[in-house]
Amino acid sequence: MKEHSENYIEKIVREELNRFMERDSSICRCDNCLQDIITLTLNNLPPMYVASDVGHIMTMFHLTRDQLRAQVMVELVKAIDQVKKNPRH
Repeated sequence: MKEHSENYIEKIVREELNRFMERDSSICRCDNCLQDIITLTLNNLPPMYVASDVGHIMTMFHLTRDQLRAQVMVELVKAIDQVKKNPRH
């Protein structure tokens, strides 16, 4: 059976970016800018791949979820600011 893995950090980045966009209408929503924001953010965070069918691993990550979200938000704010100053659209 082939396991599927995903970067847990990327999932958090996308969730937090959606929240930022709900509150900040000045964030460009074009594909280039959104992809640049996600890429810049992920490049400054360690990847955290998890197998989607391993429950105990996910439990461990829930314990550190708040800390991960805080790190993601710091890097996301930096990336949003950088892309706002230098958009590629």
